Amino acid sequence: MENLIERVRKVLRKEFLSRELLMQNARGGMIGGWIISDSFTGLDVMKRQQRIWKLFESYLNEKDRNRIVGFHTFTPLEKKMAFDDDLDELPAKKKSVVTQPPKLAGNGHRNGRTTTKRRVVGA
Repeated sequence: MENLIERVRKVLRKEFLSRELLMQNARGGMIGGWIISDSFTGLDVMKRQQRIWKLFESYLNEKDRNRIVGFHTFTPLEKKMAFDDDLDELPAKKKSVVTQPPKLAGNGHRNGRTTTKRRVVGA
């Protein structure tokens, strides 16, 4: 008899590629996971969740559905933005780097505000 992860994977493979799925066991015999798919492009979070839960309702019994904690849904670009440090490959991504802090004008003003120096007395 196949376990819950195998049953859920089989259901999700009806709509998604195996490489787009990542599942893991959670506490208490529950499971959850991530789905990274281009097919989520243009869909808000609610539509994405409706799509996967419609699959679960069609192919899994209530007992199995109640053991699913949830699935995070990302497009590959969203996944890259959320989890990867290297954003050089993102389209139309402009980097702005501040190389030096803003300088004070000679009169002690920064952005129109007077700066004050604090002195500690009797330490």
